[in-house]
Amino acid sequence: MRSRTIITWLTVSAWILGALCSSVLMAVVGGGWKQGVPGYIAWALMPYAVLAVILLSARLFRIDRSVRLAAAWASMVITLGGPLLYIDAMYVHVDAQGALVVLMIPVIQTALSMLVVAVMILWQWRIRRITAKPTYQEDRKTSPLTTTLWRVIRCNKPLRIICVSSAIIAALLYLLISLLQRADLTTIGIAKEVDAFIIQYCEDNKSLPTAGVLQGQFPTLTREAGWFYYTDDKTWLRVQYPMRWWNKKAIGERRISEFTATVYAYSVDYTCKGAP
Repeated sequence: MRSRTIITWLTVSAWILGALCSSVLMAVVGGGWKQGVPGYIAWALMPYAVLAVILLSARLFRIDRSVRLAAAWASMVITLGGPLLYIDAMYVHVDAQGALVVLMIPVIQTALSMLVVAVMILWQWRIRRITAKPTYQEDRKTSPLTTTLWRVIRCNKPLRIICVSSAIIAALLYLLISLLQRADLTTIGIAKEVDAFIIQYCEDNKSLPTAGVLQGQFPTLTREAGWFYYTDDKTWLRVQYPMRWWNKKAIGERRISEFTATVYAYSVDYTCKGAP
């Protein structure tokens, strides 16, 4: 009983520490409490929510103790491994694509969590299969496939709960990404307006607009809002605008911001053929 209590406290402590560290580090990468950062923090906390559901399901629905113990240790590795990966990407192995690596860490943690679920299901099913006593007489005419499916369906309730919980989590993740993409549609519309202005300006003036001209035309699209104009004021211009997630309707190329710690952005490069 004492060892069980120790494992529980270790698991909860690892979960809290990992969630706090991941939130803080993601906020640092996002440049502080700026546009979209709360969404990035929610993204960083996604695997911790998944692990919480897994561990609570295993505890409430009487999963075998050996399975729960293995899941607890695996969850501690995943929860504490996340902040270590953040620190490595941000301060140890610093790279131009470091922010992209940071964005993928919650995906890696969630994938490992789903792997833990799969292992738990197979392990628990194996234990139940070994220890269960036959409660019915199988019909000799029943096919092996039907017999196997019947045994899977008859697996204990906790495993079915875990499967349903995993499906719900996957649906919620899909919904979250869909909401982020929908929220970005306004930004995409503005980016298309900027694009049309730049193309028309080039046709009318045989040159690209300067950063000052763009700021005058679109005064609300400032650096604080995540918009950047990088240009030589002659023949080349790059416009970068903020996005919360990948979206096929966006113009330009998706990339990590080159000018700030914004986690995600799109950029469009322009050249004016008629420029001197």
